[in-house]
Amino acid sequence: MKKLTTLALLLTATLQAFAGEIKITANLTGFTDTAVVYLISGQTPIAYQTLAQGRVELTAEVSETPDTYAIYIVENNQPYYTMLFVANETIEINANKNDFPYAVKVTGSKHHDIKAKLDELQMPIHKKAEALKQEITALQQTVEWQNPEVQEKYVGTNGLGAQLTKELKQVEADFILNNFDNAYIWTLLPYNTTAFDKTFYKAVYNKMTDEQKQTPIGKKYLLASQSKRLIKGDAFIDINVLDKDLKAEKLSNYFNKDKEYVLVDLSSVSCPNSNQAFPITKNFADKYSGKLQAVSVLQSPDATTYQQFGALSTENWAVVYAEDFTRTDAYIQYQENATPTFLLFDKTGKLIDRWTGALIHQQKLEQYLGK
Repeated sequence: MKKLTTLALLLTATLQAFAGEIKITANLTGFTDTAVVYLISGQTPIAYQTLAQGRVELTAEVSETPDTYAIYIVENNQPYYTMLFVANETIEINANKNDFPYAVKVTGSKHHDIKAKLDELQMPIHKKAEALKQEITALQQTVEWQNPEVQEKYVGTNGLGAQLTKELKQVEADFILNNFDNAYIWTLLPYNTTAFDKTFYKAVYNKMTDEQKQTPIGKKYLLASQSKRLIKGDAFIDINVLDKDLKAEKLSNYFNKDKEYVLVDLSSVSCPNSNQAFPITKNFADKYSGKLQAVSVLQSPDATTYQQFGALSTENWAVVYAEDFTRTDAYIQYQENATPTFLLFDKTGKLIDRWTGALIHQQKLEQYLGK
């Protein structure tokens, strides 16, 4: 009887997980008929179709509980996307190519409107960011861009780009707190455990019910409310990692080599700036092998993808794998959410300096090690 009951429960859960069907009609202008339109759940396509005369219809089994999905369009190897917050509904999407990702119009959904409101609030900042991106691209073609002060102004820790990101996240923080009981807000919470400060984390935690506080996300926000970004003089936080052979070890192993400096690089295999910085890190690790131990702690979707990068490891530059790092307590404790982020420690494990991005990476290393 117990086995039958268990099977019945599993069957019921499966039926509930796919309790309905979503039907999407998309009218898309500006694309050619070679464009392929995908509906994606997580990282898995659940429906796709080639665009025909600017129109496509997608149908897929989905849960009756609203969730986040992506409309992903590929045209001539160029991706375009927008995010949806929908359930088993019949909806219509109307957009021009230039509307992606934030100005796409979605009608017919009783759930997506809340996401659309946040998009609308953030739109002016997205436009400023796009204009800044174009300005930086133009500057990069000039000699002026070689000036470290210019790079710091635009892409430094407190540069114009960072300020716009801060503005964008502040709008999101206010939106979360003002709409806390909406289901969409709970899809945002897992991505915001390193984006703000203790005040926000405490405010979120205090809005939770006693039951919600006992959930995994509740416990993460409690930890976040007790964490802060490292400042000069703070000790490193240990991280469980896997070496190039996928054997377990710890970040602390690399502070036992009696080098003057230990550079911890928090990077991602899919981040272009991380990949741009890797050769610079290797060059300095090789050139100053007696003074510098470098450790690139990589976020990766899987061990197989990581191992292609792990093979780059040298004696003085360890490229290690932090499995599911963004879900760990250490990730929250570090309060770093940009890749690549570089943390330079002395041999006792005390922070000397930190910076983000590939553009100023070489200048920062030269500041401490020389050219």
